[in-house]
Amino acid sequence: SGEIRWMGTSNRAIFDGDRVVGVQGVISDITRRKQMEQALRQSEEKYRTILENVVEGYYETDLAGNFTLVNDSICRNMGYSRDEMIGMNNRDYMDEQTARKVLERFAEVYTTGIPARGFEFEVIRKDGTKLVTSSSVSLIMDSQGQPTGFRGVVRDVTTEKQAEETLRQSEEKYRAILENIEDGYFEVDLAGNFTFGNDSLCRIHGYTRDEMIGINNRQYMDEKTAKRVYQLFNKIYTTGKPSKGADWEIIRKDGTKRFIDGSVSLIRDAQGKRIGFRGIIRDITERKEAEQAQRQNEAKYRTILESIEHGYFEVTLRGNLTFFNDSMCEITGYPRDEMMGMNNRKYMEKENAKKVYQTFNRVYTTGKPDRGFDWEVIRKDGTKRIVEASVFLVRDSKDKPTGFRGIVRDITERRKAEAERKALEQQAQVAARLSTMGEMASGIVHEINNPLTSVVGFAEILAQQDLPEDAREYARIIGDEGKRVTGIANRLLSFARHQKPETVYTDINKLIEDTIELQTYEMRTGNIKVTTEFDPHLPQTMADPGQLQQVFLNIMLNARKEMRAAHGGGNLLVKTQASDGTIQISLKDDGPGIRQKNLERIFEPFFTTKKVRKGTGLGLSICQGIITSHNGKIYARSTLGKGATFIIELPVVARRRKTTQAGSAINKPRRPARVRRQQ
Repeated sequence: SGEIRWMGTSNRAIFDGDRVVGVQGVISDITRRKQMEQALRQSEEKYRTILENVVEGYYETDLAGNFTLVNDSICRNMGYSRDEMIGMNNRDYMDEQTARKVLERFAEVYTTGIPARGFEFEVIRKDGTKLVTSSSVSLIMDSQGQPTGFRGVVRDVTTEKQAEETLRQSEEKYRAILENIEDGYFEVDLAGNFTFGNDSLCRIHGYTRDEMIGINNRQYMDEKTAKRVYQLFNKIYTTGKPSKGADWEIIRKDGTKRFIDGSVSLIRDAQGKRIGFRGIIRDITERKEAEQAQRQNEAKYRTILESIEHGYFEVTLRGNLTFFNDSMCEITGYPRDEMMGMNNRKYMEKENAKKVYQTFNRVYTTGKPDRGFDWEVIRKDGTKRIVEASVFLVRDSKDKPTGFRGIVRDITERRKAEAERKALEQQAQVAARLSTMGEMASGIVHEINNPLTSVVGFAEILAQQDLPEDAREYARIIGDEGKRVTGIANRLLSFARHQKPETVYTDINKLIEDTIELQTYEMRTGNIKVTTEFDPHLPQTMADPGQLQQVFLNIMLNARKEMRAAHGGGNLLVKTQASDGTIQISLKDDGPGIRQKNLERIFEPFFTTKKVRKGTGLGLSICQGIITSHNGKIYARSTLGKGATFIIELPVVARRRKTTQAGSAINKPRRPARVRRQQ
């Protein structure tokens, strides 16, 4: 018939004695089996194509958890090639805790035979980044029904998890905001039943949160108010437009009544369907009471207020303004309608509000007025004014304290004039003392130089004699210190004669190293550990090295003295770095620190924290003068009990470039400074 079929055959030889004489065999038709094998190959190819094109990752493992089959998607997600993935165990791409969690889930599937779906775990990609995956897993059975491995599908849910976390953080943030605002936030259904409220809402109504949920607005309003509120909400429902500034009266759980001011808007679901209302309410009872008190007392005080120029005010016991004149508005910069009901904390900083509270509380406790206390007011435009006030207690007909009244005077200009006069007096005093110091310095330096020359000369002679090594070392120290004193005396003479410093290109790192080496003995005997952190690429500056060295010496010696006196020793950290065209040098100690009131005066020539006849100055005034003369600045920071830090900023100066005869530039390489060194 021309039909092609497949045959299977088995054969054996036919023997005659030892000789093969023929072949004997059996032939069977295996066309059906061949067709089934072809169909199986086509089916496998079909499903392999599907697996390679799905977004989800497909895998198969043996019972030990080693991959035996993976599709392209799982390879892309994991960042490995297929060859790398085959044979890889789950412990190779998970941390220990996650691997243990996955093993427990696979063991559960193995034991029960029930597939697991949607369990999540974190995997580590080849590049070290992490993914969150959602996986399903089921058993692979052989033809006898015995488990041989696992198969499953994994999906990358990292983006979803990040979105969920972002949403959770956002919800947490706004929930925290709602729970910390003073205004009450609410949500109600279309029938007016509370479905959500913050703590402030509960405080305003006097109910607990559990009691508030489900309460209808008619339960905390009288009939007239409930009708008016219904009309308001119905208008919002009909028009879709929010309402702002509506006010009504509520009845608290304890039966007392409060006035509230509210803003209300519609709540819609994802399809835009109207499902309820949300809003913000605030307790304006005190403002209402203040308005009532204002109306009652306005005529009484109008004549008085028109005759005074200073600010006049009346406040409740809580500090809310109930009455005031135009002068008070001018001082604070707020219009009358904004000031009414305003609390004093609105126009004061925290420290001033505390001071005012303490004063008003003293007036309340003693009943005695306080005259002439002052504080700082923050005007509406942000500017600050200093005011002086007199405060009196206000009592009702039964002698019960009900509030305060007082007079406020703006003394800002007077304070400025006093401060300017004081500053001028201090400048005059310092100038006179510096002039005297300069005259004295000129004479003293000449008297010092002669004996110093002898000291230095004889010390050098002794250092060259055949003496014990420690004696020669002491002689060298005497000579070095004598030279340093000579340099100090000459700089003092230069300062007294107003001579300009001799500036050269200066390597700050090297200069600080040399300064520390000069003080090795002092620091060692003072039990001081000196640590340096130098910027190895620090540029140079133009300065007088001798003068700058004196600055560093003065600061280090002050630190040594204070640390030794307070703790018997300590640590001194010296750092350098380049920043925005400047060289920054910081010297930080862990001594007792500097009090804030002293911190502003440490660079004054004659300021000292010592008792009378125990000191004439901190020696830091020369630091201020020298640093300023080099177009730099110096300032100090201190945390009492945690040491002090002096920060010096000097300008970066580019070194001039030398040129060869051919005109090519030659830059002298800068010697790299040691990055970190401990003395």
